[in-house]
Amino acid sequence: MFQFEKRYTSWSWERLLRHILYWLAWLVFYAIINSTYNNDSFLYHAGIELQIMLIKLPFTYFVIYNLVPNWLIKKKYSIFLALFLGLAMAGGTLIWALYCFFIMPNSAEAQAGVFNSKLFYKALDLVYISSLPIILKLLQRSTYQEKMTLQLAQQRSEAELKLLKNQLHPHFLFNTLNNLYGMVLTNHPKAPEVITRLSDMMSYMLYECDRNEISLEKEIAHLENYIELEKIRYGSRLDVCFEKGGDTNGKTIAPLLLMPFVENAFKHGAAKNDKDPWICVNLWVSKDVLNFTVENNLENDKEINGNIFKTQSGIGLANVRKRLEMTYPGRHKLEIKQQDTYLSILNLSLYDEVPDSR
Repeated sequence: MFQFEKRYTSWSWERLLRHILYWLAWLVFYAIINSTYNNDSFLYHAGIELQIMLIKLPFTYFVIYNLVPNWLIKKKYSIFLALFLGLAMAGGTLIWALYCFFIMPNSAEAQAGVFNSKLFYKALDLVYISSLPIILKLLQRSTYQEKMTLQLAQQRSEAELKLLKNQLHPHFLFNTLNNLYGMVLTNHPKAPEVITRLSDMMSYMLYECDRNEISLEKEIAHLENYIELEKIRYGSRLDVCFEKGGDTNGKTIAPLLLMPFVENAFKHGAAKNDKDPWICVNLWVSKDVLNFTVENNLENDKEINGNIFKTQSGIGLANVRKRLEMTYPGRHKLEIKQQDTYLSILNLSLYDEVPDSR
């Protein structure tokens, strides 16, 4: 398949064919023009053009493979123009000398001598025939650089997304393993259930989350496992509700995208609040839009210099903002509200099927 921006490292058959077709087109063009103007045979003028190409080809290739990369691309325009026009004059002189001494030595124009007005037309002819390859070369270079820029930007985005997801994994595991460690030390009766749920979550993160999109139902199951683990940890002192609804079948979402909101509510809400903490998670799918809210009451107010302030933050939420901007540009809306409670509201346009991105 023809690729305009393709670069060659050797003279392959494909590359040779492109050049042969280019020069064949010029040969046919000049043969038709000259045979029509002089009322001569097409083949006669095609033969003349073949002889002139002994000068046109070296001139053109020297310009595009020497002058263009060494002077024009490096923006040394005055030097390029001087060399280009100087070589065109020298090449035009050679072409007209070829006419005068070999091709048409007995013509009236040839008898007038080499140095006449025809010389400038031959030089101008070289400028014409080499200008098109110069333009194509510059366009090819521009297209190639644009393609490389897009590829680098995509690779950079993919690398950053992978880094952000990897940042979530140790952050979550650190908290959960600490919880499990405490339960094992106290011989908690639900420790086996914690291990089972944690095993399911580890399997999800290790074997499922390498995709760009994952089943929404699997993501929900992952959230449920996490919430159940935290409910076991906090016991009756924490009131947790998780409501879900709508058509989740066949919908996909970026893996671990919702976890930071829930994790943040537990870490900065329940863990730091000793006044009847509560957390409410609501997930609803309407058509292809996910409506996801996480709300919790705030930790104890703190007073510094007479000013009351409340804080809730986390590495996870900072990362999820970046992931949303990169993965769902223009397809999401995120609101964070903090008044009497801390409320996260995410509206997200979902995909309808799981793309294979392994």
